[in-house]
Amino acid sequence: MVVFAAGSLSAQMSRSRVYTTKDPSVWLTAGIGGFRASEVNDGITSSRWNFGNSTNLQYRASLEKGMNNGASFGIAGSWAHVPFEYSSTAIGPIGGGVQCGSCDAHLDMTTLVATFHSGSGVGLHQVLELSGGVVAYRNLKRDSDGAKLAPSGGNIDPVFSLGWGLGYGLNDRTNIDFTSDWFTYAIHERTGVSNGASNTNNMPSLRVALRMGFGNRTARR
Repeated sequence: MVVFAAGSLSAQMSRSRVYTTKDPSVWLTAGIGGFRASEVNDGITSSRWNFGNSTNLQYRASLEKGMNNGASFGIAGSWAHVPFEYSSTAIGPIGGGVQCGSCDAHLDMTTLVATFHSGSGVGLHQVLELSGGVVAYRNLKRDSDGAKLAPSGGNIDPVFSLGWGLGYGLNDRTNIDFTSDWFTYAIHERTGVSNGASNTNNMPSLRVALRMGFGNRTARR
């Protein structure tokens, strides 16, 4: 009986096999969009970075692992060179950079997030994206003379985003997506910030992206 049971179990296990699906194993995405940012209150340097909710260009790319029905998960990064107004109430150098009462400046804003994407296929379809990771504010420089503003090393904050939009599939491996990330928030530390000051940078965006699939995903049954 033991031998018979073992043979039966072996026969059942042998029926499980790996097969190739029509779904891509990898998705690559490249896009450009417009985004707005509100402000950052940095208590360490007693400074305020006011982005004025102006619209600026942002470039984004992602590499994702394919799943069932065109869904995928992976990593995404973005970059933007953003103008802002820098103001500080601190006296003397703090954070390894110069300061000013109020001056025009620029910085590089970079994000790196883990992302989940749902929605693909031929024709019109809905798109949903969830992401979470970090945003880095780097190279804070005064416009008038290019001097580095405090903090000279920049700052890194957690960022979270929820996006929805529409996509159009030229075929099952080439999609054009129009996505609105209206719920995008970066949370700055509250060290040295007054209770009445915000520590949340609201950064909604609207972007268009080309999404392409490569390879074939394997599965087991």
